[in-house]
Amino acid sequence: MGSTPFVEAYQELSQRFMRLVNDLSALRGLSTLSFQQADETSLLRGAMQVLMENHDLERCSIFLLEDEALVCASGLDWQDLLESTVARERAGRKPMVFRLGQGIIGMAAETGRLQHCRDCPTESRFLPPDKQFTAGNIGSLICVPVCLNGRVLGVVNASHPHTRFFHEGHERLLQVFAGFLAQILANWRYYHRMEEEIRNRTRELEQALDEAEELKRRYHQLSIVDELTGLHNRRFFFAEAASALALSTRHGHAFSLLMVDLDHFKLINDSHGHDMGDRMLQIAAALLKAQIRDGDILARFGGEEFVLALANTDEDGARQMATRILDSLRALQLNAGEQSLRITASIGIATLDAEMAAQTDRLEHLLRQADQALYYGKACGRDQSQCYTSLHRSS
Repeated sequence: MGSTPFVEAYQELSQRFMRLVNDLSALRGLSTLSFQQADETSLLRGAMQVLMENHDLERCSIFLLEDEALVCASGLDWQDLLESTVARERAGRKPMVFRLGQGIIGMAAETGRLQHCRDCPTESRFLPPDKQFTAGNIGSLICVPVCLNGRVLGVVNASHPHTRFFHEGHERLLQVFAGFLAQILANWRYYHRMEEEIRNRTRELEQALDEAEELKRRYHQLSIVDELTGLHNRRFFFAEAASALALSTRHGHAFSLLMVDLDHFKLINDSHGHDMGDRMLQIAAALLKAQIRDGDILARFGGEEFVLALANTDEDGARQMATRILDSLRALQLNAGEQSLRITASIGIATLDAEMAAQTDRLEHLLRQADQALYYGKACGRDQSQCYTSLHRSS
């Protein structure tokens, strides 16, 4: 018996071993594709490259199922591999599309089973879509559905120009390859959907935090700002004035309070309506705001009453401030229909003295003194300012 049978058996085993190595290399290469691929097309292109580099295929491609149609997502041939292993863009060509059941690609997707066309030029199952390509360069074609949990995601196709080129080993490889690819594709989609969901949730959370911060800011503003006049309210005044007064006391600086009350406001409100009263308050608030200096504290104290805390200001300085306010108010004219209204105010002034500096309720004490001086001014005819010290001396 000659050695020929043994040589042939050895060659056959060697070929099978090399095919097995190639098959394992293809699967290993597919398993190492990174989830960090920028897009799904890059992932699929990498999978096609792995298949081409490890097997004697002329061309391979993958079609994905989109809205009941198979759309070519990636394709690769040997010419593509020679050109930096990146698939060439077919300028001016739209992706090939097959309907379910159209050609063997459509049949593979519709049935969920491998389709093997051994002689494409002669088999009726091979159907070029809309003459986008001819069967001239495709002799054999295998189409394997890419399935996950019974759901078809797409179809992997391998072709060769020779007829009857593929054998059962190719079929088994492509089926295993398609199964691996289905899992990788599903995981990639899940991973990136999760990333997108995280980004969306993060954006929603950031937006919610921004809205909460804005609501907090708005609530805080509403809690310390008078909505009608835009001035701070008495809640803000007590906190800020107490702090400024404590600082003035510590450093031995002068400190004065002005209580400003619009004259005959109730009469104007009753005679001309609340809208006119609101307008008068807004005009008076704007005038007072224009008179104060940096460091002065102005607030609407309630109704038609305003209060000013003046740091580093003695009684003479407070009198000067009151005079400027009264003169500015007298210069105003408010039209109520055909009638012209004048705005005047009564102002009470209180100034921190050495005796008061030692008390713990300094701010409340100053407010009471300014209020008493204010009502003394009203009793004396309104449209004037009075100091608590003058009231004390007159009594």
